[in-house]
Amino acid sequence: MFHMRLFLFLTSGVFLYGTVAHAAEGGKDGEGWKSSRFWFSRPAEWKDTRPQKGTGDASWAKEATPIGNGRIGALIYGGVGKDHLELTEISMWSGGFCSSEAKDKGPDSLKFGSYQPFGTLEITYPAADGMKDYRRELDVGRALASVSYSTGDVRYRREYFASIPHQVISMTVEGDKPRSVDAVFRLTTLHPQDRITSTAGRGRGMILIQGKLKNGLAYEGRIAILPKGGTVKASDGSVVVEKADSCRVLVSLATDYVLDAARNWKGESPRKRNDAVLARALKVPSGKMKRDHLLAYGKFYNRVSLDLGETEDPTAGLPIDERLKKYKKAVNEGTECPDPDLEELIFNFGRYVIISSSQPGNLPANLQGLWNYSLIPPWDSDYHNNINIQMCYWGVEPANLPECHEPLVRYIREMAPAARRITRETAEFKSASGTPAPGWTSRTAQNIFGGQGFKWNKPASAWYALHLWEHYLFTLDRDYLKTTAYPMMKEICQFWESQLKVMNEGGSNFRTEDKKVTPEVVSRDLKDIRAGMLAAPMGWSPEHGPKEDGCAHDQQIVWELFHDTVQAAEVLDVDRAWRKELAARRDLLVGPRVGEEGMLLEWMIDRKPGSGSWDPHHRHTSHLFAVYPGSQISPAKTPEWAEAARKSLLARGTTGDSRRSWTWAWRTNLWARFLDGRKAYEMIQGMIRYSMMDSLFTTHPPMQVDGTMGIVAGFAEMLLQSHTGRLHLLPALPGAWKDGSVRGLKARGNISVDMAWKDGRVTQFSLSSPAAQSVKVFFNGEEKTYALTPGVAVKGN
Repeated sequence: MFHMRLFLFLTSGVFLYGTVAHAAEGGKDGEGWKSSRFWFSRPAEWKDTRPQKGTGDASWAKEATPIGNGRIGALIYGGVGKDHLELTEISMWSGGFCSSEAKDKGPDSLKFGSYQPFGTLEITYPAADGMKDYRRELDVGRALASVSYSTGDVRYRREYFASIPHQVISMTVEGDKPRSVDAVFRLTTLHPQDRITSTAGRGRGMILIQGKLKNGLAYEGRIAILPKGGTVKASDGSVVVEKADSCRVLVSLATDYVLDAARNWKGESPRKRNDAVLARALKVPSGKMKRDHLLAYGKFYNRVSLDLGETEDPTAGLPIDERLKKYKKAVNEGTECPDPDLEELIFNFGRYVIISSSQPGNLPANLQGLWNYSLIPPWDSDYHNNINIQMCYWGVEPANLPECHEPLVRYIREMAPAARRITRETAEFKSASGTPAPGWTSRTAQNIFGGQGFKWNKPASAWYALHLWEHYLFTLDRDYLKTTAYPMMKEICQFWESQLKVMNEGGSNFRTEDKKVTPEVVSRDLKDIRAGMLAAPMGWSPEHGPKEDGCAHDQQIVWELFHDTVQAAEVLDVDRAWRKELAARRDLLVGPRVGEEGMLLEWMIDRKPGSGSWDPHHRHTSHLFAVYPGSQISPAKTPEWAEAARKSLLARGTTGDSRRSWTWAWRTNLWARFLDGRKAYEMIQGMIRYSMMDSLFTTHPPMQVDGTMGIVAGFAEMLLQSHTGRLHLLPALPGAWKDGSVRGLKARGNISVDMAWKDGRVTQFSLSSPAAQSVKVFFNGEEKTYALTPGVAVKGN
């Protein structure tokens, strides 16, 4: 089978949309079903009473299947007698503008606030006596969820999707016998102020929910119930359908929020938006709506395809919980895991979550992506900027989803005015004379109203700037660089120019809150510090250790900021004098440091593991930012630092606190940058073994989407790297993937890459780009240079 898939890849260069996993319900026909569909033999567990105080209960996401269009979403539980759809709208937030280490949270908060659930659509069906052949499925290749089962002599099927073009959630219920659909539709809410009403007439029903949070956010939801045949009536807030041949349901949700600081976050009324959305959607026949959905989603998903080999049918056909159990057992026993399609599925599910929770014109994915169950979700389901939100977007460019980066870029831009105000008012950032700092940065946690909470993360804005620059590198959109990215990058540089501390000879002016660091320790450890070197003052290596000058995390991020901004100014040919000064400041930054044990230091002081001041097995690898996602350290350009960083990562281990969903994703990328495919693959296996739930969501715990989305970058980084000025094909290929192919990955320079390999060696590849350029390509131990011409694919073997 591998050879057939490879043949299709090599001869066509594309996959026709109709050939991938589009077979009939439950079937195994069609290419790619093993890596695009997964199913359950039972409904997801539903709890009527669930924690509502941020306690981190992950059961809500353990088995439920997610759908979303970047703005509205649902988690589908698929009960037989009673189904539940947990509905969300990504701007459903309490809170407002604030800046405080303590986070005021919950539905009534006027300060930091929390991401809120919209409501639960509860659908009650007649008792299903003798129910059999239950199947609940998610097809990530088409963004379709379904439930099917038999009871009596009727086969029932439900299908769900979240439409990007029509901005509704669509659900269809049907039986294979006439007049077999009976259902009661009811909407429940956790917000006591909500008003829920129902109406029926002219053969259709409508449920309406209206409410307003204490922060003034107005919201409205409408559920249109459209039976074919039978009767429909309204009853006490519910809609009752009886003896229909089928029933179509359209869900439209809206708030009056807009991601626009200049408008104080207030947009059109939710009623007006729902009027427009449903007026259009109700005119679209169900078949056309589904076709439109498949085309819109396929435009994103079908850009990339990955083949790592083929799983045998009996294994691939297992329910996902059994399939995962089998895989985990093999990892536990140290035996071969013959399920490459499961690994492909994890890559594809990550892309599905990116597409489903991050679409242009909307807020970016939060800690839970788009989905939520709680009035006070863990960490308020906020935007954590010390790794989490960034990791969600690591994979968008290499996986050829640049449009999905737009919500983050826009979020950074719109949060900047509030962040400027907070930064200017913060005494810590003012000069000795009391002059406010230019530019801006942020506390670790952010909401959608410019509010900030938790500890200061001083390099937060500098890390954001890397995303601004990377979007340019992958797209070569010069207008975007000129009008959007570069002005923000420059302003963030100006903040750091005002903040950097000029060090004395031997670091005699070094500051730390660690009382164990005596003047003698400073003299011993910092004797190589020259007068005039620059250090980020009193930083923190997230999320442990002391607050002190020159943390590696801060130094590396600021270096990357200055380096990238210099390059951006050179591309635009602007600010010549300033960019020269900035380059000089970059070169004065205290650089990566190697300790006595040969490891890259996390702080300027050489702290020994187990000294009590830091955790050597900590989940964060903040001091390795320069390896990934940064570019300061690489085996090719800085081999000594790279080896010290590799030893440091090895010492972190994979036990205890290191077994976190997003930790595995970061370390997959790090090991890939170290060109170690075996270790990178171990991280993927570790994520599956320790941190993956049956839904394929990963858990910290609790559930967070950063690992789910970030592992997409890990796969891509193992197959293709482009951060060192050349394309490196198969830089970190594990032995388990010795034969395979990939189509549609993106490299910096807006270069699309297809390739196939056999026995770990590239056999054929194809490069294309809309920009004329010369590119160096390293593969099979050799480097060659190719000239790319717009519209012409360059092939090599």
